[in-house]
Amino acid sequence: MTETIKFDNSNPAETTNQEIQNLLKTIELLKRKNTEQKFLYQVRIKNTIKVEEPLVLISQIQRSGGTLLSQLFDAHPECHAHPSELYIGHPDKTIWPALNLNDDKNTWFDILFESSVVKLYQKGYKKYSKIVDTDNDIFPFIFLVNLQREIFNKCIEELGHPKSFRDIFNCYMTSYFNAWLDNQNLYNTPKKIITGFVPRMNMDEENIRRFFEVYPDGRLISMIRDPKDWYTSARAHREELYGDIEKAIQLWKISTNSTINNKKQYGNLVYVLRYEDLVQNTKTVMQSLAEYLNIEFNNILLTPTFNSFLIKADSSYDVHNYGIIKDPLGRYKTILNNHEIEFIDSQTLDLYEAINDYTN
Repeated sequence: MTETIKFDNSNPAETTNQEIQNLLKTIELLKRKNTEQKFLYQVRIKNTIKVEEPLVLISQIQRSGGTLLSQLFDAHPECHAHPSELYIGHPDKTIWPALNLNDDKNTWFDILFESSVVKLYQKGYKKYSKIVDTDNDIFPFIFLVNLQREIFNKCIEELGHPKSFRDIFNCYMTSYFNAWLDNQNLYNTPKKIITGFVPRMNMDEENIRRFFEVYPDGRLISMIRDPKDWYTSARAHREELYGDIEKAIQLWKISTNSTINNKKQYGNLVYVLRYEDLVQNTKTVMQSLAEYLNIEFNNILLTPTFNSFLIKADSSYDVHNYGIIKDPLGRYKTILNNHEIEFIDSQTLDLYEAINDYTN
């Protein structure tokens, strides 16, 4: 049987030494009976915050500013901001999961479960870097997987049986954000949106169809970066993947064309912006996005954070300062040779300029 701690709602300053001693004895008893974890589960499950808001999905090809944008939303009091890349995709993170309403809760959870939380819990979160001996910050991420499954199961059981895919996703988001125990933003003001970033999901029209099927009130934000600076960053990030300039630029073109097609098909449900505008005119862009998403503009939208802690840029190059850095703008001029610049321009110039017709 689980021991119960009775909470006194009186002024903490009036708590007597005897009451403190009794509380400490109760806590020690919980430890000895190995019930402290069970009690923690009970408290969190009893006080679960429902996370049922529409999802704002940020997606485009890697190295285009998706991490930056997601970290600008991180501490906004009206956002449930997913702290890392969104790994609900199945069988790959870039594929929006296709659920079957006839399956059971264990199958749904196993499909949506983000195994990345295990590594984050064990090692903490830090920005990507290939630079040796950098002063990267490492942030704690306290997440209980078994608690997440219990919250998810309870949510599904309360529904009887989900009548829609959205019911299942609501239970998953509720389980994720509540099992994240040191989530600094869980109890803030009522939320209006969930934000999450995953690369490349925008590049397949079936992904986007399924996304809006689940979240008809959701929004898709796609960013486009100058292809020369994009290639410079992508190659430095993963040369084995982006070192072939022809293949790399083809990927940029697929992502950009997909963004245009998504905007044409879904209209105001899709927001298109340039990476360069976000970096150079952060306040103007974030004010526009706040209005678009119906959240209050707050200066906290101007500074990238992780779980409300200041965080350095997710750059392919060394970074020492916090906040938005402008160093990446035009970096290609000192990295790429003339032949590479001419090739990229010949392949992308018309398409890049055509984006002006679709940016918000």
